[in-house]
Amino acid sequence: MHLNPEQKQAVEHIEGPALVLAGAGSGKTRVVTYRIAHLLSLGVPASDILAVTFTNKAAGEMRERILRLSQQSVLASTFHSLCARILRESIEALGYKRDFVIFDEDDSEKVLKECLVSLHSQEDKGFLKSARLQISHAKNQLLEPDQIEDEFVASIYRLYQQKLKEYNALDFDDLLFLTVKLFQNFPDVLERYQKRWRFILIDEYQDTNLAQYTLIKFLAEKHQNVFAVGDPDQSIYSWRGADVHNILNFEKNFPGAKIIALEQNYRSRSNILAAANALIEENAGRYKKHLWSDRGEGEKIGLFLAKNEHEETAFVVERIKKHQRDQIALSECVIFYRTHFQSRTFEDALLRARIPYVIIGGLSFYQRKEIKDILALLRLVLGGADFLSFSRTINLPKRGLGEKALASLKNYAQERGRDIFSACKELVEKREGVKLSERQYLGLKSYVEMIDFLREISKHGSKLRDLVSYAIERSSYLEVLKEDPESYQERRENLEELVSKAAEWEEETENPSLAGFLEELTLKTSHDEKDGAPSDALRLMTLHNGKGLEFEVVFIVGMEEELFPHMSSFDSQEELEEERRLCYVGMTRAKDYLYLSASRYRYLWGVPRVMRPSRFLAEIPSEFLHPYHVQEREIEEAYEEGFVPGDQVFHHDFGQGIVEKSYHTSHGITYDVFFPQANTRRTLVAKYAKLIRSN
Repeated sequence: MHLNPEQKQAVEHIEGPALVLAGAGSGKTRVVTYRIAHLLSLGVPASDILAVTFTNKAAGEMRERILRLSQQSVLASTFHSLCARILRESIEALGYKRDFVIFDEDDSEKVLKECLVSLHSQEDKGFLKSARLQISHAKNQLLEPDQIEDEFVASIYRLYQQKLKEYNALDFDDLLFLTVKLFQNFPDVLERYQKRWRFILIDEYQDTNLAQYTLIKFLAEKHQNVFAVGDPDQSIYSWRGADVHNILNFEKNFPGAKIIALEQNYRSRSNILAAANALIEENAGRYKKHLWSDRGEGEKIGLFLAKNEHEETAFVVERIKKHQRDQIALSECVIFYRTHFQSRTFEDALLRARIPYVIIGGLSFYQRKEIKDILALLRLVLGGADFLSFSRTINLPKRGLGEKALASLKNYAQERGRDIFSACKELVEKREGVKLSERQYLGLKSYVEMIDFLREISKHGSKLRDLVSYAIERSSYLEVLKEDPESYQERRENLEELVSKAAEWEEETENPSLAGFLEELTLKTSHDEKDGAPSDALRLMTLHNGKGLEFEVVFIVGMEEELFPHMSSFDSQEELEEERRLCYVGMTRAKDYLYLSASRYRYLWGVPRVMRPSRFLAEIPSEFLHPYHVQEREIEEAYEEGFVPGDQVFHHDFGQGIVEKSYHTSHGITYDVFFPQANTRRTLVAKYAKLIRSN
């Protein structure tokens, strides 16, 4: 069957719990499907076998492979589809009807809105989304309304469940939540399903949350024939509720479990695997395993420490062109970054180099709604005749000016031969000509005042970066973003990157102006719209989107402290370990060539910053790396030497201090440091001050 000894051992395991630690590229899908085929060949009825995974695509592929191998069909399903099937048969025990409907997110928010009205609450749309997320999290943690600490959210949750039941409806999270509840409260119902499925297989077990784990624990309780496949080193979805401890505690949860490690990797060269092994061994929360390959050593991992982000993008573009010349398709190359906003500098460089690319799992930077909204606002600052930009931004935030009011304003402007903004300004001064409510009038007035303010800033020669910052601030756009708390952080980072783009463009352009800036970005946007996604195009994506994929050439960029590992992980060892797992996932996507890059200086969140190379680079032994930059110092020294805001340092004269700011001057890297004992702030040039790390 073309199986290696460990795969064969897993496939031939019959009874009792088993955990297959399936390392990256170790052929786990083959093991799952061959094991099912093996069970069928022994005479186990297809109806006794249940395979559970996370996506419809994975479930469909599993069914097809099993059918090809055995000419039999087994139930291969997602967790949610499995629960829907169980509830269709047995939900009456919980007081629901079998013909229940399943509500999507929009439906759920409408029900939540009804709940707020019933509770006489005036909360905004942002609170609605936040409440939905909190209720979703509670259900995945199997918490009832009475177990929620926030009393107001608990009361909404309680009323929300009542209303869903009245409508004979379930939301997506109810599928798992109510199935577990059914099994907890009705042992006879549980026993029926335990007898039905005697062999249970779970794929991607490291991604299970509490509700999913509890469901499997119930179903497997009687026969203990649970066969879990996963890799704790690839557990990267805690922010979605996944709990890595489910796989780490497998032996405790299923006593007597057999552990089989699949360590032979069929994807990557040995150098890549050796480096990835060394990195992940820094994590405490893991099962020990060591990936190896018989594909040969391959080239060393390319390392590039750039002086700035332009040098970093230039290096990446040069290497991509080199691999193109070597006949490697662009579609076999990928640039991985930690967060979406990092795509911007690479998109700019790829457009200049005429290298086709496609963003996977997200929009091109200049196509993102928040970027288009702020650029539309700036177009109004430049000139007032753009009705499309006006209509796009007038209700950001909500000002009560609907389609009817906008049509009236447009007619008013056209009748008087005025541009839309001048007409609105006149209306605000005269308060006649268009019938508006008090709320609409005040909304229009605040909008006119905001655009006027930005025009004044622009006229008086303010820096472009400041103008973009003011546009975001004075328009209260961040409040608009808070309406969707789930995407708030990512979209805010995109806006901060727009400020960085403005600052960068201003420095590089001979006669910078708002008109020139908008023209350049409009050309970029129209290029995106026109070109679409060519078949042979470079892939750009976040590391999270790369899981499960493989490429001949992989670039992991922006490997700097605060970017990767992300600054949000610094307060928790568990979160830092997940960042390291994310880096490991990225590295093990590479088949033949892997490049890691970092910049010593970049515009970050709108300001120039001195950056420190990621600790992950220091954790990879130098024997697996080939530096492409001029080596001024070892990577470990570079990581230790650079300081970022918040670092504690020691100065020979001033004592213990805290770095407040790091930046570049004509003298090189410079720090603003506060010394509490001396109660003084000092600006110190790194090469002269000889600061020592003290934390």
